[in-house]
Amino acid sequence: MPQVDVYQREITSANILCVEVGTNCPRGGDSGHGGRTVLRLFDYAGTAMAASINDSAQLEAKKIEIVCGGDCEHQTLIEALEFALRVLRGQTQGLAVARTEEIDFE
Repeated sequence: MPQVDVYQREITSANILCVEVGTNCPRGGDSGHGGRTVLRLFDYAGTAMAASINDSAQLEAKKIEIVCGGDCEHQTLIEALEFALRVLRGQTQGLAVARTEEIDFE
């Protein structure tokens, strides 16, 4: 796997969540050119996290890692994370946000 410089931060509240993120993009093309972007979330203490892949059942997670290969995937991941931040901040601050669906979690 190509080398990627990763930056880490621990966020402490009633739980401790660690985030690691990094990229070596742009590399001039798709995944075959060696471009990688990585995002990892770690439960260091008391973080309730679960994950599912391809509609599988949710599993309790201590570590969640997303790796995207390629320059376009790097850019679209950035856009997706920016959108997610706008929605989460908007909902937290009580701002009107256009909703596309409602999901029930157990």
